[in-house]
Amino acid sequence: MEHINGLLFLVINASVHPPVPVLTTALFLANWLVPLAVLLFITLWVRTSTNARGSLLTATVVMLIGLGVNQLLGAIYFHPRPFMIGLGHQYLPHLPDNSFPSDHATFLWSLGFALLILGHLRRWGAVLVLAGLAIAWARVYVGVHFPFDMLGSLIVSLVVAGFARILSGPLLKWVLTPCNSLYIRLIVALHLPPALFPR
Repeated sequence: MEHINGLLFLVINASVHPPVPVLTTALFLANWLVPLAVLLFITLWVRTSTNARGSLLTATVVMLIGLGVNQLLGAIYFHPRPFMIGLGHQYLPHLPDNSFPSDHATFLWSLGFALLILGHLRRWGAVLVLAGLAIAWARVYVGVHFPFDMLGSLIVSLVVAGFARILSGPLLKWVLTPCNSLYIRLIVALHLPPALFPR
C-alpha cells in the first residue's frame, strides 16, 4: 500500500520545473479554499433562513467532529509527509508533522457532505465537495500530502457526515435559537442595515 501511495504521489506531484500557471493555481487552492469556505458560511448565515442556518450549524459541528477524528487518528498512527522522507518536490512550506489524514480536505468535505445530506443549501454542499477535490489535488501537487491522506479524509468526512441528521435535531432544539438570538442582538447593537443583515 505504501508503494502504491508513493507512486500515486509521484504521478500527481509537481515536477522540478512546473508550469507557472498550474503551480500558482495549486498554491492558491491549497492556501485559500478553506478561508473562502469560512467566508461562504458566514455569508450564508447572514443571508439565509432559520432552517438553512440550522443546516449550517449542524454542518459546522460535523466538521469539528471530523477534525477531532483526524486528531485521534494522528495520535494513533503517524505518517510522515512526502518532504519528510525526501520524496517528490515541495512548493508549500509546512511543518514536519503528521500527514494522515488531511485536515484541509476533511474540513471541506465534511461541510459539503453534511449540507448534501441535510437537504438545505445542497448546491453549496456540492460546491464544497468539489472544493475538497480541488484542495486534495492541490496539496498533493505542491508536495505536502500523499493521495492516501486524501482518501482517509474522504472516508472520515463521509462517516461523520452520516451523523448529520442525528445531530441536527438536538442542535436545532437547543443551540440554534440561542445562536440566532445572539446574532440578532449583535447586528442590532452594531446598527447594521437590515437590507444587508436580515433579522
